[in-house]
Amino acid sequence: MIESNRKLIAVLVFPIIALMLLTGNKSYLLNTGREVILPITGYDPRDLLSGHYLTYRVEYGVDDICKGMMGKVAMEAYVCLSPKQFSLSPVNNCEQMIRGVCMNSSRFEAGIERYYIPEEQASELDKLVRGGKASIVVSVQPSGTAQIKDLLIDGKSWRAE
Repeated sequence: MIESNRKLIAVLVFPIIALMLLTGNKSYLLNTGREVILPITGYDPRDLLSGHYLTYRVEYGVDDICKGMMGKVAMEAYVCLSPKQFSLSPVNNCEQMIRGVCMNSSRFEAGIERYYIPEEQASELDKLVRGGKASIVVSVQPSGTAQIKDLLIDGKSWRAE
């Protein structure tokens, strides 16, 4: 009886601890990285709004990102924001770098291409992003890991609308 109670407690406590660790890690990444604001644009009107996620293209201000990667295996890649350049290996002397993957569709993906939004505001935010005045606030770690902090419409948080 005591043994089964211990197992039950372990089964109940483990997911709670795992969730706390995930939440703590996300909070750490958001609060310790350098903040960057990147413009975004909607693309493919059939896929801009996918469920409760707003999907968009991030404008890094760097030409030829993942050029020539069409049909190739996904590869780790880096976009240096200062000075602006793209590389398939970490960039030396880069003040701010975002690590991602060049997908076989010649798209650079850093895990910041989708933003969760409440269903009630989905249609309105979809129209505003299509209007071309949207950007995202991103927290970037020295390792290049990027996390979205906020969605901006005309320079203001969408939550303030």
